[in-house]
Amino acid sequence: MDLLEKLANNKGTVSSALGKELAKEVLDGKTDLLDEALALVCFRLEDKSKRNIRAGAAKIIEIVAEKQSNLISEHLEDLLPALEAAEAQTKWMIIRTMGFCARENPEIAKKALPFARRYIYEKTDGQLCLAGAADLYLGDYGEISAEATKEVFPILLDSTNNIINNEHDWIMEAFMKIGKHLTQEEKKMVLSFCEQFKDHPKKATQGRVRKLEKIYS
Repeated sequence: MDLLEKLANNKGTVSSALGKELAKEVLDGKTDLLDEALALVCFRLEDKSKRNIRAGAAKIIEIVAEKQSNLISEHLEDLLPALEAAEAQTKWMIIRTMGFCARENPEIAKKALPFARRYIYEKTDGQLCLAGAADLYLGDYGEISAEATKEVFPILLDSTNNIINNEHDWIMEAFMKIGKHLTQEEKKMVLSFCEQFKDHPKKATQGRVRKLEKIYS
């Protein structure tokens, strides 16, 4: 059975488990499977009925990019069209992939900036994964240089003005990555944002606030 057939009925928890299993095969050296996944991420982008195939392939790509970005970084240009997929799942996994590979291929990773901006400025309740993935991408891309930080900081700051659900955690993660490139005035803005979460019920959120305070001190 080829990858297309495996992913055709791919959905829900089965989708995630299958993606992890197939990504492990790629990381173990099955490069032909990676080639198939790369081709299927943009499979019939206009056809909503094929979303499970695209999302399943995107899951493989995302996991491989996180673990071994050099296997994906040279293919970023081919993945860009997936950022306009109909389904949010494919978009959030590919925007994360752009972040994971940003240091190795900054020129192409930068092309994902307009999409991250759109995901953030158009976010609504129910889109936490997509908005959060965009926030994290901005942190990954911004971390690579002071110039990149200048591009992403205003977008992240705007993201703090319309937080959905627990998105603040991902925004803080992004701020952690770009802190070394921020001015003192910009750091004050971030710390002002964090102040409201010092007594948050989630211990992990409180921990992020303390970590940012330490990084920015």
